[in-house]
Amino acid sequence: MRITLSLLLVLALGGFGCSDAPPAGPESDPELAPAPAGRRVLTPEPFGGDGPFSPGVLVGDRLWIAGMVGVDPATREKPDDIGEQTRHAMESIGIVLKDAGLTFSNLVTCHVQLTDMDDYAAMNEVYGSFFEDGKYPARTTLEMPALVGGQEVEISCIAHAKAEEISYVRPDPDVIPPAMGPYSPGVRAGEMLYLSGQGGRDPQTGETPSDLGEQTTRTLQTIEATLDAAEFDFSNVLFTNVYYLGAENRETIDAAYMERFEAGAAPSRGAFELSDLPGDIGVEITFVAVDDAYVTRLHPHDAGPDETASPASYSGDVVYLSSASGTGDTIEDQFRAALEEQKGRLGLAGLTLSHVVNANVYLADVADFPKMNEVFREYFPTSPPARTTVGVRAPEGVKVEIALIAAR
Repeated sequence: MRITLSLLLVLALGGFGCSDAPPAGPESDPELAPAPAGRRVLTPEPFGGDGPFSPGVLVGDRLWIAGMVGVDPATREKPDDIGEQTRHAMESIGIVLKDAGLTFSNLVTCHVQLTDMDDYAAMNEVYGSFFEDGKYPARTTLEMPALVGGQEVEISCIAHAKAEEISYVRPDPDVIPPAMGPYSPGVRAGEMLYLSGQGGRDPQTGETPSDLGEQTTRTLQTIEATLDAAEFDFSNVLFTNVYYLGAENRETIDAAYMERFEAGAAPSRGAFELSDLPGDIGVEITFVAVDDAYVTRLHPHDAGPDETASPASYSGDVVYLSSASGTGDTIEDQFRAALEEQKGRLGLAGLTLSHVVNANVYLADVADFPKMNEVFREYFPTSPPARTTVGVRAPEGVKVEIALIAAR
């Protein structure tokens, strides 16, 4: 059976928290801020707009593009060759960019999800051909346990409309390891700074420590060098993604990670277990930062600060929410509880679900995609956000989690 392209648009972010909040329904509080008047939902042909998400959402100068998979955007057939699949995913991204009046030169960060890291080199060759040499977006490349519909590659991106505000951050090569593909260590777009995912390789020797705590420390040193090259520091960080191998390593990774942040000052975060990462790294971390001397961290009044993450972080017109999961026996119950948790976090910033521009959904079993999809439709019945759905290795009992980005 052929699965339509609109049901296969997919992204990745993680971090399994838990919410006991009972599902209360998708309605929004009318006293909170209205959705941004300048929000533009993009549904160019051939996507059709028949899924509860949008191929692209443009607010101000930022365009969030849903994850695109390796099917021909015209015929919706998937070739066997991973290079051709990558080409089709990038062509689909190009269709959304064109609808917004933009080009590939406007892309500032991308996530590439593969189901087999052995495809890394073939993907790189095609992916890199879409950009002018040296002017690559920041990028994170991951091997997921599964993608929806048996897909083998999926790519999601963020673009910035004002090309003159885009610059490439390249620290001294002595302080960061060489790139393993066509990506920039960091890309600044207006006040935002997007960093590529980094692992724990030593910049001088290229060697990676076997201990994942040491890898995490080394990774954060590389990230610090990139932040410093942009004249940022860890206080500027809005959101981080921590990707790791082996559930038994989570505590060690978190201990090293928390050394960089004080309780109550940690950025919003996702963290989840994957099936593989590039090279011999066992942990990969990517950051989103902003040129703001005081990033606002939001916490519910009845919950104390967490050492690893803030529920919501915002600056100016953008809000990043940590990923959330919920309790319940079924995928539907857990997903509604997680969405209610995220509704409450948005409310802390005076926003509603109508402000959400991007959603990242993580399933323990991608076979639950149709059930998740119907609940998502309940909460986003009109003008839905861009969205990506991937499979991850979830803690026992957790069926789904979701991370959101909202814009005023």
